[in-house]
Amino acid sequence: MLHQYIFDHYRAKQPQREVAFPRFDEVRSVLILFESDLIEKNDTIKAIAQDLAQYDKDVVLWGYCPKKEITSPILPQLRIVGTKDYNIFGVPKQQLIADLQKRQYDLLIDLTQHQSLPLAYLAMYAKAHFKTGMAIQTGIHDLLISTPPQDTPLFLYQQIVKYLNMIKPC
Repeated sequence: MLHQYIFDHYRAKQPQREVAFPRFDEVRSVLILFESDLIEKNDTIKAIAQDLAQYDKDVVLWGYCPKKEITSPILPQLRIVGTKDYNIFGVPKQQLIADLQKRQYDLLIDLTQHQSLPLAYLAMYAKAHFKTGMAIQTGIHDLLISTPPQDTPLFLYQQIVKYLNMIKPC
């Protein structure tokens, strides 16, 4: 409860940003946020990244794994963060925010399927022109998709791409 209160406080302090609905074919850079599995393998997420790469998109993956020691190396295109990257109140450390904000993205795809404040912070602090994800955390994303909780991240990704291709900005 306290962690949610603190998150809401930080979210309220965020400056308003200009939202630009993207044409999917014009998107060049994509940030994908996801819940990492405990062994940090994430085959489904990597398959989604490969699918986006076929559309000539530059894809960066950031995942959260709820453990202290992360065994995956920090790579330019893939980073998994853990509980050590957040303070006792669940707020990301300044270095993590700085690393996340080094780049501007055309599109953020949040594949989080459960309430996750660590990933909600990443979505909030990410510099992206347009943010989309599942309808579990309000006030961060520009486009929310509702799917049954038992669906996979792959299905959520397919739905997001489907709607981005259907809706044409003026």
